[in-house]
Amino acid sequence: MNDKVLVNSSKRITQGFKNTHLAIDLGSKPNEEENIVKAHSAGIIEELVDGKDRNRGSSGIESYGNYILINHENGFKTRYAHLQKYSILVKKGERICANIPLGVMGESGNAYGRHLHFEVIKDNKRINPTIYLTKNFFENKKELTYQAYDFVKKKWLSNIIVGAGFGILSYAGNFGNSISGLYIDHLTYRVHDKIKNIWLPFVVGRSDYAGNLENPIDGVQIYGAIYRVHLKNGNWLSWVSKVDNTSDGYAGIYGREIDAIQIKF
Repeated sequence: MNDKVLVNSSKRITQGFKNTHLAIDLGSKPNEEENIVKAHSAGIIEELVDGKDRNRGSSGIESYGNYILINHENGFKTRYAHLQKYSILVKKGERICANIPLGVMGESGNAYGRHLHFEVIKDNKRINPTIYLTKNFFENKKELTYQAYDFVKKKWLSNIIVGAGFGILSYAGNFGNSISGLYIDHLTYRVHDKIKNIWLPFVVGRSDYAGNLENPIDGVQIYGAIYRVHLKNGNWLSWVSKVDNTSDGYAGIYGREIDAIQIKF
């Protein structure tokens, strides 16, 4: 099972979604490692509270105890409440990727025993999160679009629909003109600045663009996709399917400018 919320199985629902409980509760297991909570999807840590103890009978925000609220793309947010005191591993404002550990379930706030209170919020309304224990928010990834910034023409090029086009409609870029910025729907990604010789910060979806429009890029990393780049005055490089610090954990060659990118799933 492709679990989205806990490092181990999420099939531990102890309280379901109802009018008086707009979330689901997931019970604990004896081994603390089996109670590690992870991020459902990429996003930005919008709210974070830590250092709280158990406070039975509390209400409102206080009832959550130690919690994390992540802002995802397209109006989705997730909340992870009653976390163990001082177990939280992320920071407010941090851009995070799917599946990274957030902390350990606990019994802080208004809790009667250790568990995770998991909420899914869509357009500021809490919805039933049960199906999202194993499903993505964006199941039809082929409708995702991306675009590149033409460093020579100083403009954003047309949006490309992943998997929907052929020839020049299957990649973002303009052969011969370096690209210096990227926009990609929903996914978490970053680029390497050729001039500064550094990786720029990760971006989530179209919350911002990846790049420094004044400098061409020579490397790309994208979580959750298969991707490749075309070198200026060169050829397409091999497809990349992961993100890490190895030579095949990014697309590109340091020092060689990129003039096109292609993404698939």
